[in-house]
Amino acid sequence: MPSLGALLISGSMMLPTQALPDLQHTEWRLQSPAQPAPQPTLSISDSRISGFAGCNRFTLGIDEDGRHQVSTTRMACAPEAMAREQALLKLLGAPFRLLPSADGRYLTLAAGKTVYRFAKADAAQAAAPVSPQAAWRPQAGEQYWYATRGDCPDGTCLRLRGNEGEPWRDYHGEIAGFTPEAGRSYYLKLQGEPERGGGTALQLVKVIYQETVTPVVD
Repeated sequence: MPSLGALLISGSMMLPTQALPDLQHTEWRLQSPAQPAPQPTLSISDSRISGFAGCNRFTLGIDEDGRHQVSTTRMACAPEAMAREQALLKLLGAPFRLLPSADGRYLTLAAGKTVYRFAKADAAQAAAPVSPQAAWRPQAGEQYWYATRGDCPDGTCLRLRGNEGEPWRDYHGEIAGFTPEAGRSYYLKLQGEPERGGGTALQLVKVIYQETVTPVVD
């Protein structure tokens, strides 16, 4: 996989790479054009660009001729979601400009008249350490979580996080209708339903995607 600098130099970026702010280890969520949840994301980490296109995960690279190559998972979603995803993937496969805002809060991808604007994930939230032993209580309402199985101090549990920049949170409860497999990572649409005792029960609405991963290591 070429380095981020190589990707930017290869036609994706019109400005000198040294003029860019540090984009390494950043997470971005689509702001415009507006789309229903779950919104596409863009992750830049360890000299790799990857993300979620609305239905499938993608990884962006460059072939030997300097052309963009987009690899994706192969999940099928509703036709309208697939159409929105294909529009974004078309942009990623073209020579686009990568334009961070002056304050570092936004990142624009532009190719011709096609423009996608991403907002930076909450850096403070992403960087805040979360103790694996800390109790986490789900909230009511519709929500989206990354999930995987983990080895918690008192046995096997679920591990959840809101985006790829956050640390994993141990969750010792259950998600009704969901049974994770070892070595798999999931992106889930959940519904939190209030319980009579004052807690919140999580119910699986949809597995947005799943993929094979390496074991979780803190």
